Amino acid sequence: VMDKMLHCLETFRVQDMHGATYKVHAYEHLTRVENLLDMQTQWEPTGEVEYKLATGEHLDLDEDGTMHVLGSSMPLVRMSPSAHVM
Repeated sequence: VMDKMLHCLETFRVQDMHGATYKVHAYEHLTRVENLLDMQTQWEPTGEVEYKLATGEHLDLDEDGTMHVLGSSMPLVRMSPSAHVM
């Protein structure tokens, strides 16, 4: 049994070098923690964040904030919130 869960942190848009835009979801990994005192199950963040396109492809995040679809060299750059309407 996997005691992990994804929690959506945010949704934003990225743009490729040709001007096409894509929706990205950022997910925080949570792990289940059994609290024996009150028998409640709690979920705590692991510190791991995962980025996926709305279509399901996983994204790699570079240190400078640029994203790439796994196995692609096409850079995807986060758009400023004022530049688009979701």
